[in-house]
Amino acid sequence: MKDQGQTWSFVFIKMLAYTFSAVLALSPLLQAAFDLPLQLAFQQAVLLACLAWLLLGLRERGLPAGLFDGRSRLLWGAAAFTLAALVFSPFRGYIFNEWGNYAAGLLIFVFASFLNKEERALADRAVIAGAWLIFGFSLLQAFVLKNFAAQPPLTNLNALALYAVMVIPLALERKLWPSAGAMIILVVWTQSLGAALAGLATAGFYAAQRLKGGELRENAWLLAALAALALPVLYLLQADSVAGRLAWWRSAWEMFLARPLTGFGHASFTWTQAAFQAEGVFREHAIYAHNYYLEFLSENGLPAAILWFWLLLRAARTRTGLVKYSIIAALVHSLVDFGLSVPANFWLFCYLLSSEAAAGEPIRVSRRWAAAALVLAVLFEAALLGLDYRSLAFEKARGRALAASVRGDAAGAEAELRPALETKLFRAPALEFLGRLNLTAKDAGFNSAVYFEMSLLENRYSAASWRALKRIYSVPGREEAAAGLERRRAEVFR
Repeated sequence: MKDQGQTWSFVFIKMLAYTFSAVLALSPLLQAAFDLPLQLAFQQAVLLACLAWLLLGLRERGLPAGLFDGRSRLLWGAAAFTLAALVFSPFRGYIFNEWGNYAAGLLIFVFASFLNKEERALADRAVIAGAWLIFGFSLLQAFVLKNFAAQPPLTNLNALALYAVMVIPLALERKLWPSAGAMIILVVWTQSLGAALAGLATAGFYAAQRLKGGELRENAWLLAALAALALPVLYLLQADSVAGRLAWWRSAWEMFLARPLTGFGHASFTWTQAAFQAEGVFREHAIYAHNYYLEFLSENGLPAAILWFWLLLRAARTRTGLVKYSIIAALVHSLVDFGLSVPANFWLFCYLLSSEAAAGEPIRVSRRWAAAALVLAVLFEAALLGLDYRSLAFEKARGRALAASVRGDAAGAEAELRPALETKLFRAPALEFLGRLNLTAKDAGFNSAVYFEMSLLENRYSAASWRALKRIYSVPGREEAAAGLERRRAEVFR
């Protein structure tokens, strides 16, 4: 029986490496179909693997000292501030599941540091396997399905290019030349200028590191070639692309100024940015700010941003090997694009960012404290599963409400969403959804205006509600309502 117990313990400890390997191999391919159930499944897989590894370790080896070193303290601080930003966010009903993607990345970053050499090699092979899956599916889309440009893996060509850029140094470090070549083909294929800039900057950094050793003459040609390549890349930047980015960056900055300490909550930019776009400027809706740093700052606030960016720089400086240049490329790419906002890319980035935890004496925990930790873990997991269930139930209720609205049954649509209307978490999203459903009815917007006005009482930053009410009140005879709406909006967006 003792041997059997040790076998199960060994299997569960190895499950950490197996889980990370599955996530890193499958999430890039599935990112384009990343619906809510699949998203929650990945989050739960990472969380449960880390909890099982910790709880088993409490009895056998105690808590790893690396969980509380300087790097981890920065991470736990960033996690706490981003969680606070979510709790106080006016958009928490829209985005609370998205914070789980960020938290899963943090767990991968921390716990990948505890993988031994064999387990790390397993996870590396999983990354390469995932890269080949992406490459094969890209070929299938391009030459069979004929939809590569419209619906590429990882949802966007720039995000796909960043993924390939991050994999290339890992493949080179392990001397997997075909894998590196396949990823280079993907980068060229996507024609991503962001990836080109990231690659040039990374190559320049590599050359500069070599120059520190007095190898100027040997690398002068490389620096000259990089400078020559940078000019056409910058020249190819399209005016509308630059204008769009400037508008999105300004929106992100205005969001930060409105709530500098707590932000609007992780992944809230897509719901908020339209309300912060100035009238008369280049206007184009975007899910992301196309600058990871401004986006993180506007969504999570200054305290979280300071800790998180400090952690990124510290981890990037201490990372060794060619994989260090994966990190540099991702950080440069994030200046002009949103690749790290894509969960699969972010998880890969966190894995590559992790390095072996510093050795230290394990922290021994008594049986009483271990039992208490087990109870807390079970309660925590039960609470999360409850939230996941409520979130999935709300998604299904919205589907039923939409079907009722299509049938012309407005009362039935509201009845389907009544449970959500009675909860604090989902009340604002449910009201806004009912407003959109009623906006299509032949009531000149009267019913929908009621829902949108109630939505603003729950969340005064709702861009969709402000925009819909402006359209509803723009018809003749509603001039007073339109003027009142503008006064109220000016009080919110100063």
